[in-house]
Amino acid sequence: MKTLIVYASKTGTTEKCAGIIGQNLKDATIINLSARQNEDINKYDKIIIGTPIRMGMIHKKVKEFINKNVEILKNKKVAYFICCGFAENYKQYFEQNISKELLEKAITYDTFGGEMILEKQKGFDKFIVKMVSKNIAQDKEIKILTENIDRFIEKIK
Repeated sequence: MKTLIVYASKTGTTEKCAGIIGQNLKDATIINLSARQNEDINKYDKIIIGTPIRMGMIHKKVKEFINKNVEILKNKKVAYFICCGFAENYKQYFEQNISKELLEKAITYDTFGGEMILEKQKGFDKFIVKMVSKNIAQDKEIKILTENIDRFIEKIK
């Protein structure tokens, strides 16, 4: 089965996660939507869509991809993942950004956690990361949740 992994990434975390998935699936094609690559998604059996979350919203390029291909996605095996610093809110993020119909038909959807690397931030985002970092409880670590990625891959296979 041919699998397409499409994603957009702002600081590289979503790209890193898409790469991990791609390494673990046979016959997977990975496309960075931020690079404006076009692909005929009809030739794929499965489509995996990954996006970061910023202020509760999915990446603009991912939103455009979903909206452009919504009818095709309704008839494909699709899985979604998000990367975000507040993984406990992941269901809310999905419900706010992806239609109920698409989520109900999905193979799976999950969060892979995230990273808050100050050096990769720019402008207002850098300011926000500094502020959030000060307010996060000392015992809360923001990291990529590798066990979630492993579980996601098993469901995809």
